[in-house]
Amino acid sequence: MPIYEFECEDCGGDFELIVPAGTDSPACPECGSERTLRRFSAPAATFKLVKSPGAARAQEQRNAKLHADTKATFKKRRRKAREAKRRVGGSGG
Repeated sequence: MPIYEFECEDCGGDFELIVPAGTDSPACPECGSERTLRRFSAPAATFKLVKSPGAARAQEQRNAKLHADTKATFKKRRRKAREAKRRVGGSGG
């Protein structure tokens, strides 16, 4: 069901409702009047994450670098934790 914008002729209130297509006029939530008009509104712009193949490749490279950096940081911290455990006297395995 689409979201429609309405305007109340009695109180001048603006509101949005999700209503079935073809709904004549729902009651105003502020004053309860049935004298509401559906207003025309511009459709939303299309949502694009990537605009071109070049931008997609650049994003993939950034994602790969982020993944590699995160993996390296995790390994480094794990190695430090193991070394600390060995120094404290743990058996290590």
